[in-house]
Amino acid sequence: MMEDFRTLVLYRTSHGSTKRYAEWIADALNGEAMEATKKTSPEWMAKIQTYDFVIFGANINARGMNGLPEFKSALTRVKPKNIAYFCVGSYPAGDQPKMEHYNDNFKPGELDEDAFFYFRGRLDFIGLGFLEKRILGAYMKKIEKMYPEDRNEAEASVLEAYYDDVDWSDKRTIIPLVKYVRGFMTQEQKDAIEPIAKARMAATAQREEEEEAAWEAEMQRREELHKKNVADDEAYKLKHMKKKQREAYLAKKAAEKAAEEGDDEALLNIDETIDDYSDFEDDKE
Repeated sequence: MMEDFRTLVLYRTSHGSTKRYAEWIADALNGEAMEATKKTSPEWMAKIQTYDFVIFGANINARGMNGLPEFKSALTRVKPKNIAYFCVGSYPAGDQPKMEHYNDNFKPGELDEDAFFYFRGRLDFIGLGFLEKRILGAYMKKIEKMYPEDRNEAEASVLEAYYDDVDWSDKRTIIPLVKYVRGFMTQEQKDAIEPIAKARMAATAQREEEEEAAWEAEMQRREELHKKNVADDEAYKLKHMKKKQREAYLAKKAAEKAAEEGDDEALLNIDETIDDYSDFEDDKE
């Protein structure tokens, strides 16, 4: 009777990208994804030796993999049959960032570089911690001082995303890692997990689409609510102004709008826009 090939994907995450990659990898290999925190260490340490393959993934903090020292310490007490690692950062995927992180986190001869993988994740500056913001902020200032033509692809893309929430996660980039792990399976084991893995990946893709649609709907709702609140505040402000104050205020707003739109003609005819607010005229004035 054929034995199942069991894969355990352990991960440490700060902002969610690593968890997302871990779940994708677990789906593709019909494995189990589990967050490897200090609190859950008794549980995942007990599991390490019972799986055919263990994968540890973590986000990059500065240049180090989150939680890697603790994981390496655990490996002095329990030994997996086979192991691979992946890390997630904001730099574009490629051999250079992969090797930089590999050299930063492993000593020479400690790990075969073929068992190490790098994926690009999400950059959410607003969601970063204080120390992360200081480190990234200093780096961004350095890039901003450079001439645009002197910035490489990584520097340009990170600078572009500095003040936004950008997600570069790409499910296709896990393929080399999945192939690497499948290389330890028999053909029967590969054939056995394939239909299950396809079903799991399809279910995850469907769930992610639904979550994305729900999030977009929520963002639309918030944007509409914000616009309504702004309009209500504007109406309240205008209603409680005296006539000359209102006229001066509306003229200023019209001039600002015309300047933004580059409409010189509107700038010369801003008094006409005051009539649009006749509903707010005070009969007592």
